[in-house]
Amino acid sequence: MPGKLKVKIVAGRHLPVMDRASDLTDAFVEVKFGNTTFKTDVYPKSLNPQWNSEWFKFEVDDEELQDEPLQITVLDHDTYSANDAIGKVYIDIDPLLYSEAATVISGWFPIYDTIHGIRGEINVVVKVDLFNDLNRFRQSSCGVKFFCTTSIPKCYRAVIIHGFVEELVVNEDPEYQWIDRIRTPRASNEARQRLISLMSGELQRKIGLKVLEMRGNAVVGYLQCFDLEGESGLVVRAIGTACTLDKLSNTSAFLPACNSPSKEIKEIPFNEDPNPNTHSSGPSTPLKNQTYSFSPSKSYSRQSSSSDTDLSLTPKTGMGSGSAGKEGGPFKTLLRQQTQSALEQREFPFFTLTTFPPGFLVHVGGVVSARSVKLLDRIHNPDEPETRDAWWAEIRQEIKSHAKALGCHAVVGYSESTSICEEVCILSASGTAAVLNPRFLQDGTMEGCLEQRIEEASPPGCGFCHIPYDELNMPFPAHLTYCYNCRKQKVPDVLFTTIDLPVEAIVIGKGCLIQARLCRLKKKAQAEANATSISNLLPFMEYEVHTQLMNKLKLRGMNALFGLRIQITVGENMLMGLASATGVYLAALPTPGGIQIAGKTPNDGTYEQHISHMQKKINDTIAKNKELYEINPPELPEEIIGSPIPEPRQRSRLLRSQSESSDEVTELDLSHGKKDAFVLEIDDTDAMEDVHSLLTDVPPPSGI
Repeated sequence: MPGKLKVKIVAGRHLPVMDRASDLTDAFVEVKFGNTTFKTDVYPKSLNPQWNSEWFKFEVDDEELQDEPLQITVLDHDTYSANDAIGKVYIDIDPLLYSEAATVISGWFPIYDTIHGIRGEINVVVKVDLFNDLNRFRQSSCGVKFFCTTSIPKCYRAVIIHGFVEELVVNEDPEYQWIDRIRTPRASNEARQRLISLMSGELQRKIGLKVLEMRGNAVVGYLQCFDLEGESGLVVRAIGTACTLDKLSNTSAFLPACNSPSKEIKEIPFNEDPNPNTHSSGPSTPLKNQTYSFSPSKSYSRQSSSSDTDLSLTPKTGMGSGSAGKEGGPFKTLLRQQTQSALEQREFPFFTLTTFPPGFLVHVGGVVSARSVKLLDRIHNPDEPETRDAWWAEIRQEIKSHAKALGCHAVVGYSESTSICEEVCILSASGTAAVLNPRFLQDGTMEGCLEQRIEEASPPGCGFCHIPYDELNMPFPAHLTYCYNCRKQKVPDVLFTTIDLPVEAIVIGKGCLIQARLCRLKKKAQAEANATSISNLLPFMEYEVHTQLMNKLKLRGMNALFGLRIQITVGENMLMGLASATGVYLAALPTPGGIQIAGKTPNDGTYEQHISHMQKKINDTIAKNKELYEINPPELPEEIIGSPIPEPRQRSRLLRSQSESSDEVTELDLSHGKKDAFVLEIDDTDAMEDVHSLLTDVPPPSGI
């Protein structure tokens, strides 16, 4: 799709003084795209020049428009010496390449110099005219929209959420090239700045090509990161969630008929609120009444490898049905099977979204994470991405296996990060294991009646809290109780997630920011010895960070964390860990049992008195926090406490066996009485300091 790029330089303002004799500047502008350069006339003796240049025209291919930035350089003209650089502006042309996007970028742009910073502003007008090109072998991805937001944008609806896309591009860092020894610091900085811009454009174009192959038209939750690996190179990598989005301004939609045995799709009109609920990232209508629109002029490929009529109730290997009720059991199993079928052809069923339309999340298993320590000098071919791709593939495979162990077939709220110090690189990935509703992963041709039965089987407001794994074969020790909302299925006593709080969640009181901070010294070492010492420290650091989060969560009288982000940073002499999340009290989970201090020197009366005093302070702090955050869970009436379950629950063994088993529980243990307290052992000075830091932790300002 060849096109024409047109640029006009209008004016400048607040330029710096470059001529000390007159305290003014003789400014002119160079406009460069690719290998073509144009210049404006020199505007003499002014700090606010008015160029009003002609239109500079570049005839380019759309692949160049995606990769190359428009480079605008402002200079001061000198007659008897070299022209002095004032600063540069890089403009990304990609926002002009969408079919419904504006065709003009205009306004004031800051002029940036890598040595002196911002040095005035320049007014520029940029236009793009694209011509149709039917070449199906072209390497551009014009028309694919990129959204950094981790939720579906308000003015769009998600027709299909295709899944995970990723790409990685490597290049030699200009600051480590031989020519860097003889060029000026400004030239060195600008060489790296230009390369970063080029790599970013190339990466975005390659991600867009993958989205087009999946028949999508947008990337949501787009995260782009740069890794400065020193002599090993400069790496830019990105992840995101490929989607097919449709604008809400459409006036027709396609929805399968609920009572029709065939798969005919009939057209029905729908009305969408142009201003949906601000608390919801998806459509504002209830799940049962939502419609998923399709453009009649486009065709979308199915993302499921099974046919619509293949509705076997046999669970797939490795997938459990959890603790569903008698009515919900077969439908839950079918839901899992269809979702897994929709995800089978995807290597990594990850989603970078953190906010979802109501009904997208069926169950949440908990946080899954993986970390790995690598040596950059062990990369066989630093100029090629294969080694780094293999590193990330290992991390993602580990995340996938952790999710499967929790009875989940997808990971939501997924993110990746690195920390580099000298030759050591820590790769980190985390997300939330989940069971998803397949209606969002396919092209909308599921049986409407079946969806309705599945929705009815999962109570609104608490369904996502129900455990997806089989309680008979739990992958880790946990204390389970019956849901305080529906009183039919099991829930954990605490829930950690990396996603935002679902809009349908029932919350009591207010939420607050909860942070955990940790610093650990490490021995100075080189190469493999350094990597080994860091690898040995990481599991203990992560355990301590989670312990801090658990203590602070209980101290505030809450039982769930959302939006959890854990960052591990490596330095020359130490490792630092920082975790932050939003704590809330979910009505479906049990009341936290508080914190109990236990000392190991009961014969010392003074020490016992000190322990008793600390215990009283903790209890008082919990009571104050409950009042501050308005956490007052309702007491269950006596007739509900201990009432029998109306029907037996069906379970399927998750990990060790696929044979079905069922057991009948006659009473519900939903007492709001004293729970088993979380015990803190005070056996040394460090443990006592931890308790003091817990009590003296400064609360965040109101509104955070």
